[in-house]
Amino acid sequence: MVQRHMTIDIEEKYSPPLSYRLLLIDDDPALLMALPDTFRSRLRGCLVDTAGTPDKALQLVNQNPYDAIISDIRMPGMDGVALTLKMREVQPNTPVILITGHGEDGLRSKASAAGAFAFLTKPLDPLFIITLLQQALQERRSQQSRSCAT
Repeated sequence: MVQRHMTIDIEEKYSPPLSYRLLLIDDDPALLMALPDTFRSRLRGCLVDTAGTPDKALQLVNQNPYDAIISDIRMPGMDGVALTLKMREVQPNTPVILITGHGEDGLRSKASAAGAFAFLTKPLDPLFIITLLQQALQERRSQQSRSCAT
């Protein structure tokens, strides 16, 4: 009788799923309910925290590390550009995607100056924001890999 030996690459076959922690900030309750479901259905292992106010967002950013942050620009109390600057003080390498329903000319340059990864206008195309998030998450993972190698 011939014995056959099989080897299984355990690491490849049983690698843990990727997981991402995202923060979604918007004062629109409907968006806070709908967009996390889109993220979870398209990004394997995605955990989404939500904040309806900039103050709540800052509290969460101070408590949790995030792989990416998506924030509205127009919110009561503090706009998304000022919020981005404050969040980057705590998590300087976390990509921030800013979204707005208002297409003011100066917003894009202000968002860029604040260090935003991207600037999008509403209504949001779910597939486009998922693609953009994947790019932001890949860039974040690459930065982490480079910093671990040094």
